[in-house]
Amino acid sequence: MTLINRYLLALLVFNLAACSSMQAVSVESAMHHSPPPGVDYGSLVTVRTLDKRLLKFRVTEITQEGLGGSRGFIRYADMDSLKVRSRPAHEGNTLAFVLGLLGFVALIALVASADSVAVCSNAPCNQPQP
Repeated sequence: MTLINRYLLALLVFNLAACSSMQAVSVESAMHHSPPPGVDYGSLVTVRTLDKRLLKFRVTEITQEGLGGSRGFIRYADMDSLKVRSRPAHEGNTLAFVLGLLGFVALIALVASADSVAVCSNAPCNQPQP
């Protein structure tokens, strides 16, 4: 049973790491294309400014000059780097997959722990002697 537990833990850690990857966006490209590629309203971004501040926020405002959120408005000209959290296509199905996998493991454990199963029709069942 410990092998299954370790497998599930490794799968969970891999899934969490895959869902939290950040994708770099060219600041020069962001200056010319509004909105920058991959950045939408509600996207989680990490911005490193030219004065070396590191800001992480959800985008609530997108203009030709920059991005805004809970940390204020940051102009593209003041950005040293811009990263956006990439959203995999399977992100919404992660919870369903994990719950389905746990249900399957529980079913296997239930079947493996059953001593014996007897199906009888109208006639009395012959019980095996222990």
